[in-house]
Amino acid sequence: MFSSSRFFYGLLVAVSFSFAGSVNAQLYKADVSSSEWKTSAAPFNCSLTHSIPTFGKAIFSRKAGGGELFYLESLGKIVFPLGQTVLETSPPVWRSDVLPERVSEVTAVAGNRPISLSAIQIAPLVTQLSAGVNLMYTSQAVENKSSEPSVMRIMLTAKNFPDAYKKYQQCVADLIPYTFAQVARTSINYAEKAAGLSANNKTELGKVARYIQADAKVVGVFVDGHSDNTGSAEDREATSKQSAEWVAAYLTERGVAADKITTRWHADKFLIANNKTEAGRAENRRVTVRLEDEATHKEFMKKEEENRKAQEKAAAEKLTAEATKPQTPTSTNTAASAGTSSSGKMSPEEISRMVEGLDIVK
Repeated sequence: MFSSSRFFYGLLVAVSFSFAGSVNAQLYKADVSSSEWKTSAAPFNCSLTHSIPTFGKAIFSRKAGGGELFYLESLGKIVFPLGQTVLETSPPVWRSDVLPERVSEVTAVAGNRPISLSAIQIAPLVTQLSAGVNLMYTSQAVENKSSEPSVMRIMLTAKNFPDAYKKYQQCVADLIPYTFAQVARTSINYAEKAAGLSANNKTELGKVARYIQADAKVVGVFVDGHSDNTGSAEDREATSKQSAEWVAAYLTERGVAADKITTRWHADKFLIANNKTEAGRAENRRVTVRLEDEATHKEFMKKEEENRKAQEKAAAEKLTAEATKPQTPTSTNTAASAGTSSSGKMSPEEISRMVEGLDIVK
């Protein structure tokens, strides 16, 4: 059965042929002369793509913070049969002395990604392709009322794979290993009589700086300094200011644009622990770094607009109530009473007030 099918391995796209006179098969593959594996590299995702004419693509993919994936992706015109699918080696047509070897089995599912593999399932695939061995996915036979049962075969051509896979691996090695959610809020603590940032502080802030530089969607960085209740009010103010400025300066030193950074300090106004204990005071001596991307900025704007409308409504109701009292006429401006702009857009000061409330949490 296998020797009769090798005759057709050199065809460009899909062909039909018979297996032992009882099963038809459709084969989808790239022509050897034009077979390619293309690497796409970015700070947060890497992919290695192999085009399969008429059918679609075979893709290795990895995103920051996630595991490696492999999947077949169809163009939507060809429906891969559901159920058990066998992966076998596919010896070249001139090697009639070599028989296909079964590599693994997987279950094909509905949708445009009928076959998907997890990281642990990918290794045998990579081993064979890296050794220059073509691979073939063969579906289970599908019964047809008008013709003989048929199977579908998808070939992965090994040509150009090894070099492309090395580039893909380099991209994976360079991936930033954390997501926006993991660095969007970072808090560091400083010693009671600190003379600067500690090595641990710099390590954590280095991660933040690396992420900001890689993600163009980060539009703002809010740095807030806090102190415990030690010393005079002036001392606490100065301490929180100094700690915040250390952090802002280090982020700038590591390549973060200064115009993205908003630096603020609050002395001991926002406590997160009991100042009566040494451990509590250590927790309160902190600097928080909050990142704002396009999505969070949009959410902030939405909340601020809701607050503005609520304030304007309250102010209008107050004016109405006061207007019913002849002895207390008023001419207060609605927008002014609401304490916000009537333009619907936030000023830097408004953003600062809003974000400040969000980054003070226990």
